[in-house]
Amino acid sequence: MIVASDWLFEHLDNPNIRIVDIRGRVEHTEPRYHSEPELYAKSHIPGAVFIDWTKDIVDLEDTIPVNIASPEKFSELMSKLGISNDTIVVAYDDHNRMFSSRLAWALRYYGHTGGKILDGGFAGWVKEGKPIDSVIPEYQRKEFIAIPHPDLKRNADEVEFRSTDTLLLDGRRPEVYAKGFIPGAINVSHTSLTDPETGKFLSKEHLKESFKNAGVDIDSLPEKIICYCNGGVSATVVVTALGILGIENIPVYDGSWNEWGKDEKRPKSQLI
Repeated sequence: MIVASDWLFEHLDNPNIRIVDIRGRVEHTEPRYHSEPELYAKSHIPGAVFIDWTKDIVDLEDTIPVNIASPEKFSELMSKLGISNDTIVVAYDDHNRMFSSRLAWALRYYGHTGGKILDGGFAGWVKEGKPIDSVIPEYQRKEFIAIPHPDLKRNADEVEFRSTDTLLLDGRRPEVYAKGFIPGAINVSHTSLTDPETGKFLSKEHLKESFKNAGVDIDSLPEKIICYCNGGVSATVVVTALGILGIENIPVYDGSWNEWGKDEKRPKSQLI
């Protein structure tokens, strides 16, 4: 699930690898969600294509912001970028691995198991002195067939009426979680799972410690786990961290707080 910059550097010319620049940001004000194509146009890892996470891989007709795109839309995008079901996809961002993790999850949801995340993101790549350019590449179209895997996604009813032995993890920052969360959810902030200096995921030992500090014992997890956040994006950082620890196929509540928080019928808790 995670690849080091040295590995990617050694495989830059591999025709079966597609590098995806999916840089963006999330603001605390409206409009909240932004992509950063201007950064890509200025400089990117050689051979990388760009995906706008706010438009390209979401359903723009859905009333809930940034819910995953339809199989048809997702298939068309991947095919246009020269990505088949067998292509290794290495995604990178500069926002705590949120958007690269989201793309890796989206690929898994649609049956593609070759999605990887560049540890340390673009900033780490540049800091290490690795090559960048501004050439916009073009690739021959390939066929991608998106086949949904419902076991990797949950809706609001499935979250509200989950079994009592289900572990619900909220990946938002603590100050956001405190203002309102789904009752019973444990806050495992995505920021606690990476090194703030390098942008890389913590070691397995330190990941376990971060989960333990949040009240989650990795060595005695229940079989059922669901992750959520504001829009199903930072939750995938938690999913990635669990994957590093060998805990795979964790579903995401895609609507997350964007849906739940605005639904007056859904129960809510808060700390402040």
